Formats: sequence, C-alpha cells, structure tokens
Amino acid sequence: MERGAHRPQQGGGRCPWAPCVLLLLTLPWGAALAQAPAWSLPAALAPLAQDAPLPADAPQREEEPEEELDEDTHPRHHPWRALAEVTAVNLALWTYDRTIGGKVWARVDLHTWKNNLRTGFVWDGDGFSENQFAHPYNGSFYYAAARDNGFSYAASVPFTLLGSLQWELFGEVFPPSINDLINTTLGGSAMGEAFYRLSSMVLDTEATGRKRFFHELGAGALSPVRGVNRLLRGDVSRHHPTPRDWTPTYFASWGTLGYLRLDDGGSLAGGKNQYFAEFSLRYGDAFRGAYRRPFDAFEARAQFTTQEHNLVSYARLQGLLTATSLAQGERDGLRLGLFQQLSYVDTFAYELGGQSVAVGPLYLHQLPGDSTLRSALLLDGLILIGISSEHSGTEGRNYDYCSGGGFQFQVAYARGAWDIVSLELGLSHLIVVDGSSGSHQVRTAQFQLDLPIHRWLGLGVEANYFQRHSRFSAFPDVTKDTYQLRFFMSVH
Repeated sequence: MERGAHRPQQGGGRCPWAPCVLLLLTLPWGAALAQAPAWSLPAALAPLAQDAPLPADAPQREEEPEEELDEDTHPRHHPWRALAEVTAVNLALWTYDRTIGGKVWARVDLHTWKNNLRTGFVWDGDGFSENQFAHPYNGSFYYAAARDNGFSYAASVPFTLLGSLQWELFGEVFPPSINDLINTTLGGSAMGEAFYRLSSMVLDTEATGRKRFFHELGAGALSPVRGVNRLLRGDVSRHHPTPRDWTPTYFASWGTLGYLRLDDGGSLAGGKNQYFAEFSLRYGDAFRGAYRRPFDAFEARAQFTTQEHNLVSYARLQGLLTATSLAQGERDGLRLGLFQQLSYVDTFAYELGGQSVAVGPLYLHQLPGDSTLRSALLLDGLILIGISSEHSGTEGRNYDYCSGGGFQFQVAYARGAWDIVSLELGLSHLIVVDGSSGSHQVRTAQFQLDLPIHRWLGLGVEANYFQRHSRFSAFPDVTKDTYQLRFFMSVH
C-alpha cells in the first residue's frame, strides 16, 4: 500500500466502545472507594472534610524528601520487565483480534512487517472515537507498565511511544499511522498517569479481608496493568503502611444528571432532546500547594449521553506538569502553570479534540469563609487536533487533523469544593496538516450555574456555544454555530 493510502474504519484493533464502558463502570465507583473510609453507603456519598479547599494561610502537608519515600511508592527501576509488559499488552490485544475477533487486518506476517517498515508512516482514515479516545486509552496500558515498574512520568513516556510503535509496525497489516503514534503516546501518558494516581487512592495496604479485596479490585479496574502486577508480585495480600503520597492533599468529585438540547448548526428550537450523566473530579489544587511531580494536580470530566452514536460524548483531562509561584499574599496567590491536556467532543453536531499543552497565570483569591475566586488565562499549543470538516481530503474520515494555537480563559466562584458559577471562553486557530487544505477558527463559550439546594444536592443550568469558521483552499468558506442548553441535578 502506497504512502498516503488509508485504511478502513474497522482497522486499528481498538474497540471504541470498550474504554467507554470501562470509564462508565470504574470512574464513579473508584472515586467513591477513594473517599470512603469504610464500606458504608452514607460514608461513600457524604461530602468529606478534605473536599473543602484549605484557607490560603493554612499550612500544606509536609512533603517527604524524595529519598525517604516508601520503596513501594518509588520501587526500583525494572526496564526489562517494563518492556516485556508493554510487549505482552500488544500480544494480548493482537491475539484477541486475530482469534476471537477474527480481524483480517490482524493477519500479520514477515511480508506485512516488511511492507510497513518500507512504507513508513501515513495518516489513517479511522473513525474519530477510535483515533481520539480508544488509542489514548490503550496507550495508558503501555504507560502503566513502565510507571508500575519504578519509572517516573517523564521516563514512562518513551515506553508508551515504544508500545505504540510496536503495534503500528507489527500489530496490523496497514501502514503505521502518524496520528495514532501521537494520540497513543501523548494521550496515553495523560490517561495513564491519571488512572495510576486514582488507583493509588483506592488502594489500602493496611486493610484485610473483604475490604482489602474490593480495594484491590477497584484499583485494578482503574489501572489493569498495575492490578495484574500487584497480583503477580503478591502485593494484593502484603500488609504495610499505605504510602502517604498515594493520597493528595486535596480531592473532590461530583456528578450531574439531567437533560440537554443540542442543535446541529441551527436554533435550539430545532435541536435534539437528550439526557446525560457527567462525572467530574479534581485531584490536588493547581492554584496552590507545593508540587514536585507532573500530575500532582489534575482535573477530569467524562459525559455519557443518550441519542449519540458513542457512549462518551465529552471528555477532558488537564494535568499540571509544573508550576512556579509569582506572588503570594495573605488571601491572594498568583502562579504560572504548565499543563498537558487531552480533550474529546464527539456529538452528532460536531467533533473536536486531541492533544495539547497550555501555559499561563493562575490567580486565586480567598473570600470570607471557605469561598474562593479562581481565574486562569492560558495560551494553548495545539499539537494534534481533530475537527469535523465538510471536505476532509482523507477518504473514510469526516474530520481534519490540525495543529495551531489559541487561548482559554477560565473563572469560577466556589464555596468549598462546590463551583457555584463558572465561565470558560476559548479561541483557537487550526492549520490543517492532513485532510482538506485550509484552516479552521474555533470559538467556544460555556457558562454554568450550580446552586446548592440541600446539603450535597444542587440544581443547575449550563449554556454552551461552539462556532467553527473554516477556510478551504478549493471550496467556499463555511461558518457553523452550535448551541447547547443543559438542565441538571448535581451530587457533591
């Protein structure tokens, strides 16, 4: 197959709906396990004291020196074991596709390997959910193999890249894909670190009996490779003090359930009625606190919607890579933060998402009581973004691949861990690198009001706006405006 050829949408070996189902089953359960001090339903649902932001002048938890951390937290490096596990993940996936799945594209041999090596990397024509969601999720398995064998965030990324290279070159008959390599490596490292840290929160190495079993099971569901490793190493039954850095200084989670109306480039009156459930969490606090490792603070959201062709219609993960304080007062804090971001929107109205980094100032003002005002102005470096297009040049795809830049502005008024009012604005300029020849300018806006009504219950409304203005070299310009209105009940 010549360079530039595409592969059918059934290629790739990644089942798009499998990670969606796993997210639906494990995220809410895992967060409840992480927060619950015991196996009682009220304890799992009730707001916890650590959910409330600390006052600006409150002392932070003293961090342990790197050399004094528990060996189980930072085990010895095992590069060959990590490499073997990365390869085992690919072998297991390929075996399933080749035997149980009966996939034709899994019938690889020396001839197909030679062709892949000779052809080199191309842009593929796989579906949006497979490329932008399933590939990052599979990359998280490669990442966890290295992370659980003693490697840091940065040192685990090359193993994720290696796992993707193995699959692209030797796991299927199609030529290797450059977009898969980027999405799997960058998205996989972000997903992998987030799931790894959440699994650490779930683990309780001092528990016994049934409680220990369910904690190990929950952690294994969040990070399967780590779960298998703990079983093989005998860690599931080994008792020792739970490492302190497995629990963040701050953690909050909440969910929403409600109704939304989404239009397809027209008015809301002609939109589609849907119902949704969304789960959100905040691990650490990017606006304050001492951080020495990537993803010491991150935020994640996943939305599950009816009337869409995929279970997950929206997902976002934003992890703090590093931060430095610019100014600190009694009630005010200003710092500069660098983030890694994974975004995903897949609806009947439009598709948008990919891998990016962002940098900018983060400002926190402590109001009387436990109320805070947070704001951020971030410059985006959009590494590889997929966006829906009327004239995609790659056969089999209805979206372009782009790179570019932009900015986002975020402001929120919160009471404790509860965001009462929030506003997000975004503007980005995307240059097409594969697909239709041209560029896209994207404007987004989101306003949310979530009012407490009784203890941990709230009622809210959210309005979303998306505009895409596309300039095509060989076709007329296209401008598309999309509106969304949501009404929901929230549980904090």
